[in-house]
Amino acid sequence: MRGFFEELRYRNVFRVAIAYIVASWLVAQATDLAADAFDAPDWVMKMLIVVLLIGLPVALFLAWAYELTPEGVKRAKDLPEDMPKDPRASSQLNRITLVALIIAVAWLGWDKLQRPTVEPIPETAVETVVDTAAEVAPETKKKSIAVLPFVNMSSDQEQEWFSDGLTEEILNALARTPDLLVAARTSSFKYKGSNEDIPTIAGELGVAHVLEGSVRSASDRLRVTAQLIRASDGFHLWSQTYDREPEDVIAIQEDIAVEIATALETAMDPEALARMVSSGTSSVPAYNAYLEGLAIDSSTLSTGDTYSFLRARDAYKRAVELDPEFSFAYWELAKFWEVQLRTTNIVSGIVELPREQMLAEFEDAIEKAIRFERDPINHARVRILQAIQNLQPAEALGLNTEYLRERPNDQVAQSYLLTLLSDLGAIDELRAAIEEFERRDGYDLLVNNDSITSSMLTGDKDFVQRFVKDALRRMPDRPFIQYQSHRSLLFAGDIDGAAALLPAIEASDLPENTRTLSLLRQACAEGKLTKARRIFEEFDEKYSDDLSMAWISHKIMGLDDEAHAVLAPLDEKMELQSLFDFVSYHYFDASKYPNLVALIRSQGVEPREPLEMPYRCKT
Repeated sequence: MRGFFEELRYRNVFRVAIAYIVASWLVAQATDLAADAFDAPDWVMKMLIVVLLIGLPVALFLAWAYELTPEGVKRAKDLPEDMPKDPRASSQLNRITLVALIIAVAWLGWDKLQRPTVEPIPETAVETVVDTAAEVAPETKKKSIAVLPFVNMSSDQEQEWFSDGLTEEILNALARTPDLLVAARTSSFKYKGSNEDIPTIAGELGVAHVLEGSVRSASDRLRVTAQLIRASDGFHLWSQTYDREPEDVIAIQEDIAVEIATALETAMDPEALARMVSSGTSSVPAYNAYLEGLAIDSSTLSTGDTYSFLRARDAYKRAVELDPEFSFAYWELAKFWEVQLRTTNIVSGIVELPREQMLAEFEDAIEKAIRFERDPINHARVRILQAIQNLQPAEALGLNTEYLRERPNDQVAQSYLLTLLSDLGAIDELRAAIEEFERRDGYDLLVNNDSITSSMLTGDKDFVQRFVKDALRRMPDRPFIQYQSHRSLLFAGDIDGAAALLPAIEASDLPENTRTLSLLRQACAEGKLTKARRIFEEFDEKYSDDLSMAWISHKIMGLDDEAHAVLAPLDEKMELQSLFDFVSYHYFDASKYPNLVALIRSQGVEPREPLEMPYRCKT
């Protein structure tokens, strides 16, 4: 009498299982290749996998229930127990398994040869950056603070923008203090609605103090509470409740900022402190509209819904209509129009206006921001943006460097520095800036977005992957960060890591063309040429009028001559503002455009050599 496992072996159940699994794997691989070639829908593969899984227990049952004999296939229970085993069954199964294994090994070898070869990036390199970031966070400075989002206590949840905007403006006012380290808005706002205790939050953000509060807004009354807490022992250094009329909101915001700066013993004289906290307007309705714009801007950066920026623009327009001398609101409007004028920006294109009209809107906003700005330091900030738009990157870099000495926490200026260093090809300085801003805070969306993009210009794939993985660890659910990280991971050769980001990118509110570009990059990186051509043809038909989309997609497909033809008219017609936007792409070859080369040389630098796009289609 044979035991159960001996009976399984005797009836070749184990051999059948091995042969079935190997054969099923080969069938799945072949079907996947065919599905890609014939553009089969996703359900085909899913259905095949289900059928194969169902087939396994069926095959095992048949192996158990039937036996191959010299007289043919018979039911096992009808055969004598001492009947000799027909050797044909075992030998045939062995041959089937051996052939399937040989094919599987050959398949794996062929597949490996089709993938782009990249140097493996040691895990220890990634761990080093993560460890470094973990070490930086707890090193708190005495004069450091995180401003947590003030809780909206109003019955009207539509007032959420008011509490968020007020928090943002207090944060901005404190960030103007040179010797005060202020955690970025993104890092603070991730704790919105959180039940984490203050010491834990402060420890994670690497700050010594936390400001928290609440806002209750009604038609005839405004109550704002604020507490400055020392994280080490939970001691309240300062607290205040403001129970006033809504018209006092500007005075409340300014008073909170002054009290915090004073309590933390910052090196600010009274006059400088007054300038620092000034909101720039005495009109409460204008200020409220400005706060609404700030709140919408910030939330849009987190969601990826670029069309929400239009609501922020409208809020700023209301602000300047209510106070025609509101410099800060003009500055925000100027930033909006500058982005719309950038041919390559993800957010550009949401306003359907002629370029000449958008340029006129920008010039009007920037001129008024300069005219009505009374603080000389803020005045310099506005001139930076003007120099950038006027294609004077060297002058803009000088102004921005000086401004950052006075306002080192200004994340917009940090972002400008990364962009300007990229445009001027200052690669060593660019890398140093990326590392410095990561150490300083590491949570600002704009700065991280530009850092990820700029990191590719270094050509150091280890550095790119380390920075990207650390940025994703800090901000794993931000669509803009995911999109830039996808491209950068492909540059670094981490094809699987990039693929893992695709589901989140596809499900995001990012523009459709941006999401589709990610699919095209991934298809090319994986060597799926049929799929890439299908995506490209549909993409080119839909976005052929978009210079940026047309140029990038042709470059991804390896169609360099066609890509050059897209941009050549810009150089010939001296439309250098649009053409200069492409300089920051690591694979852009400025030497092909004579007028652009002359512009770059006028800034005292030579055009940099383009880098390879490792993930392009190899046609």
